[in-house]
Amino acid sequence: MKKKISYLVVFLLFITIGFGVYLNIAEQLSIDRSKIPEKVESSKGFQKWITNVKNKGFEIEADEFSLIEENEVYNTKWIKVFSLDESGRKEELNQILQEHQDIKKVVFSPSDREFIDYRAEDRFYLAPNEARLYGQREDKILDARILDCSIRANCYFDRAYFLDNDVFVISEISRTIDKKDETAVDCLPEEECQYSFKLHVIDLINNKRFVYESTSFNVVLNVVLPEL
Repeated sequence: MKKKISYLVVFLLFITIGFGVYLNIAEQLSIDRSKIPEKVESSKGFQKWITNVKNKGFEIEADEFSLIEENEVYNTKWIKVFSLDESGRKEELNQILQEHQDIKKVVFSPSDREFIDYRAEDRFYLAPNEARLYGQREDKILDARILDCSIRANCYFDRAYFLDNDVFVISEISRTIDKKDETAVDCLPEEECQYSFKLHVIDLINNKRFVYESTSFNVVLNVVLPEL
């Protein structure tokens, strides 16, 4: 009798574990990956950003963004990695971090050991349509041209913010054209064109970049940029 009870207890245990695994898988499958992740939407950075664009007259909602691209972050042509143990690297790191304090369109991670420079101007080796990630990750110094956007699409990075030390978001406004489409008709920033917002969610731990795009709208870029 005791043996039968033991078998029954083991059987029920397996059933319980299996049911728990099933619920976990079901929950993961129920998450709509085509929409902005909850971690992003509920963040202070996103809420501040979307409130600002709404106040500037843009009719935009978080649930109107959809996933349009997913790829890897790191590109060996765009990234430099140094060891902190190399002579002079710690001093160089601290100097560069200090030099980028209190600069508009430069934001620091919660640890204050990394920053994103998304200024729309030429600086160092960067063009106005390129964003830089620089700082310390464990025992390494990372210097990366982490993101670029299409000049042909009149792109502009308007905001960046960290969710934590490993995940950050860069928002972009640009025309709704394929950056690889050489036949797209030119439209100058002082002309009314069709644009959309793109949110680049960058996960350094998993080496992933997700791009979410809003619904489109017509604006004159030179008019709205001072408002962003």
